[in-house]
This record gives sequence, C-alpha cells and structure tokens, in this order.
Amino acid sequence: MAANVHQDTSGERHIQLDDFGFFPFMIATIAGMMIAKIVIPLPAGASFTLGTSGGPLLAGLVMGHFMHVGPVSITVPKPTLEVLREFGLVLFLMGAGTNAGKGFVEILMQYGAALFFLGAVMTLLPMVIGYILATKLFSMDILNSLGAICGGMTSTPALGTLLAVTKTEAVAASYAATYPVALIFVVLSAQFISIFLM
Repeated sequence: MAANVHQDTSGERHIQLDDFGFFPFMIATIAGMMIAKIVIPLPAGASFTLGTSGGPLLAGLVMGHFMHVGPVSITVPKPTLEVLREFGLVLFLMGAGTNAGKGFVEILMQYGAALFFLGAVMTLLPMVIGYILATKLFSMDILNSLGAICGGMTSTPALGTLLAVTKTEAVAASYAATYPVALIFVVLSAQFISIFLM
C-alpha cells in the first residue's frame, strides 16, 4: 500500500495512507467501539453508555476536528463517506424494520389508530417547537435548523432523507453537533424515569 501526500484546506501537506480513506475509517470505527464499551455508573445502580451509535460518532467528530495525527492524514474522502453512509442507512433501516415488524400487527390490533395519533403528536410537537426556537430565537437558517432537529431526534433516517432532498452537506454539521447531546439525554432520561417509577 503506497502512501500519498495531499494538501488540506489549511495548506499543510500530510501523508494519506490509502486513496479511499478506509484506514482512518477503520481507526474511527475501532475507537468508536472502544468508547461505546465505556460504562458510566449512575445513581440507584443504573449505568450509561454511548452505545454503538454514539461511540463511533464521537470518535468521528474528534478525528474530523483534528484531521491528522502528526504527518499522517486521518480524513476520509467525501465519496467514500457518501457510499458508506448510504450503505449504513440501508442496514439500519433493514434492521429496524425487521425488529419492529415482529409485533407490529399485534400492537396495532391492541391499540388501533390511537397509537398512530399519539406517535404523530409525540413526534411532530417537539419538531415544530424546535424549529420555531431555532429560527426565531436563535436565528438559524432552515438547513441548520432541520439538521439540528434530526440530530435532536437522534434520527439517522431523517438525516438521510434531508440530505437526499436538499442535495447539500450543510445539514450534516448541525446534525452531528446535536446528535451526541440528544443521545446522552435520551438514554439518561430513560434511566432516570425507570429509577423514579420503580
């Protein structure tokens, strides 16, 4: 495997170990899996981890920020990221659909149309409030607002749809900024609710 030298946006030259960026991608994945295994204890015997989605995201954010370690580039080319992201979305949606489909009919027969109504309200109300706050209070543009809402929902499929519709990567930065915080609070909220209700 021959190493190449490339110049980044700051004008510095770094060694790129492979043209497709699989080496830094592999490093980010391994580091993310190690971060995902870190268990943080909580009160009442509960615990918290970033999991297999939050760990790699945190590793990717750190690597994307520094972009190199000494003379070695740890960036992944955009075409490689796009292919891997689409492949990851396909696997995620397939897995989510398979798991959700197991008891779908039984739950639908038990709760009926009320389940869809409650789901729509629980999904749309925070999104509308978040959009109003982002655009009116924080004066964010529509793309950053929508990306942040997708991240706040921890919804990777929504990000994929947003990227396909807008044809721009601008939404991904705000998604990546809000996703880790939202993920942590979703997990912590679930843990504390279970502690208080037990």
